[in-house]
Amino acid sequence: MPTGACPPPDNDPGAGGNVTVTVAPTTTPFTWQDGRRLWLLDGRPRNWVLAELVFDPSNCHYLEVRRTTYRWPREAAGALLGRTIASGQSQAESAARGLVEWAVKANAVL
Repeated sequence: MPTGACPPPDNDPGAGGNVTVTVAPTTTPFTWQDGRRLWLLDGRPRNWVLAELVFDPSNCHYLEVRRTTYRWPREAAGALLGRTIASGQSQAESAARGLVEWAVKANAVL
């Protein structure tokens, strides 16, 4: 299911040449849910997006609260993990484990 978080990968590194981050073209975004909040991390070289959504039970859909674009995957991953700390240590550790598993499957360098 497309998230609209960022355009599909086209293997174009863009102007500037060398690309240090690769993500498999069929990678799905990393998702982490904490209660009604859903975090999406999606990216390609030089365009990593972290989006925060909140579930609205009255209309039965998610509302986008925040979307931030990062140039480097470590910035985006750090921002995500920083936000998970507010949910407690066990939740943050769970999110970190999930992020590592996703990065391995996606061939992403974080």
